[in-house]
Amino acid sequence: MKRSRDQLVGLMGIEVVRFQDESAAFDEVAARILALERGDLPCMTRLLFGGPASLDQLSAILDVPRAAVAGTVERLTLAGYARRRPDAGEVQVELTEHARDWIERIWAPLREEGGRLLGSYSTRDLAMMSAFMVRARAVQERQLRKLRKWLALPASRAKSPHLRGGLSPAALRRVQLFVEANLEQAIQLGDLAARAGLSRYHFARAFKRSAGMTPRAFVEARRIERAKQLIQHSQQPLAVVAHAAGFGSQSRLTTMFKRRTGFTPAQYRRGKPPTGAR
Repeated sequence: MKRSRDQLVGLMGIEVVRFQDESAAFDEVAARILALERGDLPCMTRLLFGGPASLDQLSAILDVPRAAVAGTVERLTLAGYARRRPDAGEVQVELTEHARDWIERIWAPLREEGGRLLGSYSTRDLAMMSAFMVRARAVQERQLRKLRKWLALPASRAKSPHLRGGLSPAALRRVQLFVEANLEQAIQLGDLAARAGLSRYHFARAFKRSAGMTPRAFVEARRIERAKQLIQHSQQPLAVVAHAAGFGSQSRLTTMFKRRTGFTPAQYRRGKPPTGAR
């Protein structure tokens, strides 16, 4: 069956997300094998490819607080994966051969199989894929800068930790991030409650207190926003938009979208009303 360009673009987006999920799962298991935290792995990667570095250098390159880097280095040192050495008066951290051996055992099969897979493509195909990866990474870096700005924003009144009976800012953020990452999937109240460490009953009350709406209303609102973005900035069929935004079917997307915005998705695409419209 021959697929349209929009369908292929949509499928690529889905496969990219799946690849990211599998990469995250792989790193999670690798960290457990190494008896480390997953957040320690980027430091090992930097030391592997960049050579010895000071705590200040690692902090700047990884864009994490120096105290967090110090904690990572401490864990790496205790596990025998890193050592400190004086270098021109400044302590440098470097990987040990023990660490390199484990890295080779865990990640070498991926490199080798990936190399064989790439070998099945023509030079022209590889050039196209390389160009795509460079541009895709630039897109991700731009979005990452935006997300970091979100972390710097002051909490709104609705998210205030002083609201008695509400969620803590950290718990609320975990729930929000989980929703954003799983909009295309079925999201159960129990899934959200687990991110906050509460029972479903207590979570529902605490979330409404903090966010000003029920968990269900919040998920629906985020799905509507996802659908708006896809409708405005892509030519994907509305059935694909419905799936990507988590509505399951085009008919349900149409019903919920019109209820929330006053427009059907088709009307919204044709007129492209401003985001503030209803």
